[in-house]
Amino acid sequence: MNVPPNPHRYEITHPMNAAAPSLFDEILSPTSNRSKQDVILAAAGRMFIQHGFEGSSMEVIAKAAGVARQTLYNRFPEGKEALFGAVAERMWRAFPVMDIATDEAALADPELGLTTIGTGVAAFWSPPLAVDFLRMVISEGPRFPQLTKRFFEVGKTPAVSAVRNYIAELGRRGTLAITDADLASQQFLGMIDETVLWVRVMGDSSTLTEKKRAEVVAQAVAIFLGFYRR
Repeated sequence: MNVPPNPHRYEITHPMNAAAPSLFDEILSPTSNRSKQDVILAAAGRMFIQHGFEGSSMEVIAKAAGVARQTLYNRFPEGKEALFGAVAERMWRAFPVMDIATDEAALADPELGLTTIGTGVAAFWSPPLAVDFLRMVISEGPRFPQLTKRFFEVGKTPAVSAVRNYIAELGRRGTLAITDADLASQQFLGMIDETVLWVRVMGDSSTLTEKKRAEVVAQAVAIFLGFYRR
């Protein structure tokens, strides 16, 4: 019988790379020393969530940020689509495990590495505004397909690739019996995302406690290692 990993075995005190604070924390609890860029991106993110992409004009965003409209165009001369891309990029800067494929401690101990990934993913999607932003991207996608494309290009694709590369390296080293790293990474992330993200995207407004998120991650790690560990 495979013993599930102890969710308290690893205390994740810091990410493996210098991830930025969450954009959505900046929206809810703005800090006094924010740069003008962060003020603008937080205001734009809030407007996109509240009014959608089409309903958020540069004038509306400028007013929410407390800057002149010309200031927005000076920083984003290509207009609202470029501003959206900057918001999405700033959002994904908070994803915490982009460098895990080269972290030797995580590669030596797949339970540690997978727990770190799962904990980071769960925390990344924990803010309700993060779910609201993703829901907005999905709903606006049919009318503005370039938004979805941009959202994937600046963040989701690199984030998923980081996890895929880590799992592939575990297979290359013979630590896990990985024959299809793409499938394996999709399976692992899917076990976490289904509970911490997609049920909320579909309308479940309940907030997962930190304890529940740890349980979801621990069980995903146990199932994954139970299948792939040599």
